[in-house]
Amino acid sequence: MRTGQVISGAQEELAQARAARKRRLLFIAMLAILIAALSVGGNRSLVRIYRMSKNRAELHREIERLKQGNQGLAREVQSLTADPGQVESIAREDLGLIKPGEVVYEFGLVRPTPVPRTAPR
Repeated sequence: MRTGQVISGAQEELAQARAARKRRLLFIAMLAILIAALSVGGNRSLVRIYRMSKNRAELHREIERLKQGNQGLAREVQSLTADPGQVESIAREDLGLIKPGEVVYEFGLVRPTPVPRTAPR
């Protein structure tokens, strides 16, 4: 009868070990589900982090583009301050300014003047 008790005790221990393993697996599965849910939603979700990373890259490209534009403008300012002839040409061409004492001759297309119609008598 002793062997029957040993076998039944071993079976109980085996059943308890299986139950403990099921509880651990269930706990790990629940923890994994919780972590997955929190990583997809919420303030620090993976989706939000991805979007912010993409936005950051776009902003860096925009900053570089603006820096290059600023450098171009700085070169233009430097050239305008160094060369008065360039300022004069801009004033003449874009603004239509002339020096005192200069005479400007403008040649353009001649538009025919319309003949006024007279009312029938």
